Amino acid sequence: VFVDHDNKALFTTCALEREKVVMQIGTNNAVNALKAAEVVAKDVAAIDVNMGCPKPFSTQGAMGSRLLSDVEKARDIMATLRRNLPSSVHVTCKIRLLDDVDSTVAFARAMEACGISALGVHARYIPQRPRDAAHWKLVKPVVDALACPVILSGDVFTF
Repeated sequence: VFVDHDNKALFTTCALEREKVVMQIGTNNAVNALKAAEVVAKDVAAIDVNMGCPKPFSTQGAMGSRLLSDVEKARDIMATLRRNLPSSVHVTCKIRLLDDVDSTVAFARAMEACGISALGVHARYIPQRPRDAAHWKLVKPVVDALACPVILSGDVFTF
């Protein structure tokens, strides 16, 4: 159990869940990302960095999809997490499609080179919202370019 300064629970888990819980974080700084990840690393299976959120609360803080325009910062965050967290903790990130397929593939390869366990791709461009159709065909070149697993999202309405 992790609590705030008022002793109010912020995050709880149990032994049964630890191998299944993924903590997604929003960040714009490798040091802060590592500090946050270290707090929960013993209690989660993975740390995922959200580089796909287009919402102003995220982008105004240079987080979420803003990281897609700063590959060096994104690389620093992912490499710092992978280098410093125990190997038993998976490190992943989620992105959106960039302006063209080559840019998306290049960004994905840069993240994979950091040692991530998997890459999530939300199959929409940054300005698009759920009412806009996902671009599933544009994700195939990313899947083909990477050795790590690629997790797709967008337009899954039923299962």
